[in-house]
Amino acid sequence: MKILKYITSLIILLNGEYLTAQEVKKDFVPSEVIFATDVVGLGKTLFTDEIKLEFHSKVDFGQYYLAGEFGVDKINPTGEGFDYSSEGTFFRVGPHINMMPYNRHRSSIFFGLMYARSNFKDKISYDQVDQGWGASTLNYANDNLTARWFEANLGINVKIAGPIYLGYTLRFKFSKSLSGNEELFPFEIPGYGKADKGGQFGFNYYVIYKLRFRDKPIPKRPIKIPEKKVEEPKPGR
Repeated sequence: MKILKYITSLIILLNGEYLTAQEVKKDFVPSEVIFATDVVGLGKTLFTDEIKLEFHSKVDFGQYYLAGEFGVDKINPTGEGFDYSSEGTFFRVGPHINMMPYNRHRSSIFFGLMYARSNFKDKISYDQVDQGWGASTLNYANDNLTARWFEANLGINVKIAGPIYLGYTLRFKFSKSLSGNEELFPFEIPGYGKADKGGQFGFNYYVIYKLRFRDKPIPKRPIKIPEKKVEEPKPGR
């Protein structure tokens, strides 16, 4: 009878481990593509002289995503005696992980690391008054600027209705490298921000559309099954 008890306990334990393994089995086949646009930049493009367009997309692999972003940036700040302009493009690419994969609305909190690169040009003209030579206008330009940096991203996407979501992304940009500048040091790097800063934070507010092309069930939370304690046989008298 004691041997039968041990066998029964072992079967229950192994069966419990098997069920737990089934619960955490993951599906890495893609099921959706996410498209998003930054509404803050879109507002600046529509209502100011600046162009700041940024688009975001990613595809899922289980609770992981491969994310890509592309943007266009053009600014023309002017002041008394000077006229500066900068324009270019940028992209970012990297992995994201969904830290809330069990949400029934498919909302998510994610963390990601991204590599970013920008190609742009800028120029400036400003008036200079010299007592000996009089007034003159100086012009400087960079025609082939390149910058690269890395980012740590933390964001949240919340379902509004159907495939429409709203999302926020907080970015920490670091390890910037700039090349191609000569006498003129750039004022701003597209996608990065102020060029004289070695590290800085950024923020995006997205309107998101999720294009689902496969019905993928929401995974269940893994259930930890407590181990059954097996009583040791008492020594016979």
